[in-house]
Amino acid sequence: MKRLIFIFFLFLQCAISWAAYPDKPIVIVVPFPAGGPADAMGRSLAHAMGVKLGATVVVENKIGAGGLIGVAYVANAQPDGYTLGLAGTGAMVYAPFITKKMPFDPINGLTFLTTIVRTPNVLVVNTNSPYKNLSDLLTKAKAQPGVLTYASAGIASSAHVVAELFQKLTGVKFVHVPYKGAAPALQDLMGGHVDLMIGEVSGLVGQIKAGTIRGLVLSDSQRLVALKEVPSAPEVGLPAWIADGAYGLVAPIGLPIDISKRLVDAGNEALLTQEVINKFAELTSITQPGNPSQYKSLIQSEQTRWSTVIKSAGITDE
Repeated sequence: MKRLIFIFFLFLQCAISWAAYPDKPIVIVVPFPAGGPADAMGRSLAHAMGVKLGATVVVENKIGAGGLIGVAYVANAQPDGYTLGLAGTGAMVYAPFITKKMPFDPINGLTFLTTIVRTPNVLVVNTNSPYKNLSDLLTKAKAQPGVLTYASAGIASSAHVVAELFQKLTGVKFVHVPYKGAAPALQDLMGGHVDLMIGEVSGLVGQIKAGTIRGLVLSDSQRLVALKEVPSAPEVGLPAWIADGAYGLVAPIGLPIDISKRLVDAGNEALLTQEVINKFAELTSITQPGNPSQYKSLIQSEQTRWSTVIKSAGITDE
């Protein structure tokens, strides 16, 4: 009888928790600067989730260390459902094999909620570059190894890692020129100070469409509707150069199951709204609803894949 009473009160407590949550604003931490593609996606998702939850959902930008600072903030927050985070590939997949002192455990130190979006990478050159296609670029790179320069958002950034895989697959050698972020890297590419750049297409699509840079190859299995002129990796003989940036929604470890379920449901419903689909499409990104186990499996499989690339290239943050 006592056991039945205990179960009843436990059920009642969960029901009260479900009914009461959320009773104050929910924060989604975006670990990248305001105004960038990740920020735009986070704000679109926050608005749509707020509608689904009947609550205010706001974005806070906590930037630094390639996304590690923001995700670490979430990992150390109270597991009450009021602090969530937009976690990217850099922090969840690459950093554990690059950073000597990880501020959180990507697999066991967070509650996985759902995948959100995937965005391919693209190799670009200045519009005035003599390299009209990838074949032109590779011919030059193979004839003169270590001459062409490529810009990245910094040492151990996602762009750095993806560029290392590109060089391994094509047998070429570029000179890495790291910057403090994608914006200054892009600026120098457009200014003709570096030969090429690899980065997430969501951050480069505007300049490609404006004609200030030229896309030579997309790190995806097929072309994007918004960038029909840019060939996919398999089309140029690089079927293994599939390198999407994947963003997901995470929360602190220990999040109550009932609150977790509400957030997973609200997140996936938001991703299916036309508002979010259209916003992500503007950034040439593809909405990717999912569940906690799918998201965790994705991170684990990506860690297995990229750890080999990172170790063979000797990439570190020191």
